[in-house]
Amino acid sequence: MDADERGPGRALAPRPSSAPTPPRAPAQAAQATPAAPTRLTARLQRAFAIADLRDQAARRLPKAVFDFIDGGAEDERTLRDNVEAFDSWMLMPRVGVDVGTRDLSRSILGAPSSLPIMMAPTGLAGFFWPDGEVAGAQAAARAGIPYCLSTNSVGSIEHVAQGAPEGERWFQLYFLRDRDWMQALLRRAAASRYRVLCLTVDLAVQGRRERDLRNAFTMPLRPRLSTALDLARRPAWLAGAARSRLGFGNFQVAGSGFTSVAQHVASLFDPSANWDDIARIRDQWRGPMALKGLLHPADAERAVALGIEAVIVSNHGGRQLDDVPAAIAALPDVADAVGARAEIILDGGVRRGTDVIKALALGATACSLGRPFLWGLSAGGSEGVSRAIEIFRSELDNAMTLLGTPTLDAITRDHLRARRGGGW
Repeated sequence: MDADERGPGRALAPRPSSAPTPPRAPAQAAQATPAAPTRLTARLQRAFAIADLRDQAARRLPKAVFDFIDGGAEDERTLRDNVEAFDSWMLMPRVGVDVGTRDLSRSILGAPSSLPIMMAPTGLAGFFWPDGEVAGAQAAARAGIPYCLSTNSVGSIEHVAQGAPEGERWFQLYFLRDRDWMQALLRRAAASRYRVLCLTVDLAVQGRRERDLRNAFTMPLRPRLSTALDLARRPAWLAGAARSRLGFGNFQVAGSGFTSVAQHVASLFDPSANWDDIARIRDQWRGPMALKGLLHPADAERAVALGIEAVIVSNHGGRQLDDVPAAIAALPDVADAVGARAEIILDGGVRRGTDVIKALALGATACSLGRPFLWGLSAGGSEGVSRAIEIFRSELDNAMTLLGTPTLDAITRDHLRARRGGGW
C-alpha cells in the first residue's frame, strides 16, 4: 500500500472547496489531407439510427454475446417497457421562436458536457471489442461527455485512466462482501482521478436473465458444440477475443476458468448492504456522488438527505427485477420529490434524441446511455461509439429546432402531452 493510502474513512482525496476543474478539451489534430474512408467507417456511416448500430452489432457478435447485451430479466417486460413507455408522451412544438442557433451543452455534476448524455457503466465492455472500456472512454472524451467505468470492467481502473487520460471520468461501485477490497477500489479510483463516484444499489443479487441461462453464457465464452458454427461465422470477434486478456480487471479472484456473471455476483457482492452503508460511502468519498438504481421517490428523497448530489432513475436496463416501472415512467414522481436539491439522471430505454428531450421535460438533468454505447462499440469500437454519440447529437439538434427550444433549459413539461389512445 502506498504511503498516502491510509485506509478507509476520510483518507480519500479531499472534496473540492470550489467548482471542479473542467476536463481539458482534447488536443486538436494537425491539419492533414483527409484519409480515405475505411470499410468500417463507411459501414458505420450507413447507420442513421441507433437501431442500425444494433443490427450491425448483432451481425458481428456471437448470439450468446449479443444476447448478454440485449437481454433482460425473465419475461423482459421491463426491458420492453423502458423503450415503449417513451411513446406515452408526445412533443408539443412552439413556433415563432428564434432557433437559428442551438446550445446542446449542459453542466452535469459541476463539469461541462457538450450534450445532456453520458456513457452508462456497463460491465464487460472489453469482451465486445478489444480494450472496449478504453475505446468507449476515448470516444466520450472526444465528444466532451462523461464516461462511467463499471466495477465489472475488463480493463482495470488504472488501465482505462491511462488509456483515456482526457475527459470526464466517473467510477461505478457495487457493494462487495470484502469491504477492504471495496475500500481499495475507492482509493484506486480517487488516485486515478475519477471525479464522480456512482454507487449502484439495485444488484443485491443478479436478476434471472434467462437468455444468459439458455446460452450458458460465461466469461470467457465456453465453447459448446451447439454454438461452434455461430462462433465460426464471427471471425472478427473471435480474433479480437483471442488477442484480449478477458476477465474482471478490477478483481483478483482465486482460480481460473469459465465464470458466469451470476456466479461472479453471488460470490463477491453483498446483499446485506443498507442505507447505513450508503451513508458511510457518502462520508468516505471526497467528491460528487450519484446513487444508481432508484425508482421510488421516497428512496430518492432519502438519498438527497444523505448529501448525494445526483440520483439515477434506473431499473438496471430491465436486467434485474422484472415488472417494475419503466425508468421514464418513474421519473416524474422522483423529480417532484427531489426538486432542485439534486440532479436527476434518467437511465434506461433511451434510443432517440426525442427520448432525451422527453426526459429533460420531465425533470431529468441528463440521460445515461448503456445499450446504445455497447451496440456502437460492438459494431465498430471507438469509432462506433462516436457514431452513436453523433446520432444522438444530430437527432437532438434537429428535434430542438423543430420543437422551438434553442437551449436545453427552454425544454419544459409544457412541451409534452400525454398520449391517450389515438389522440391526446
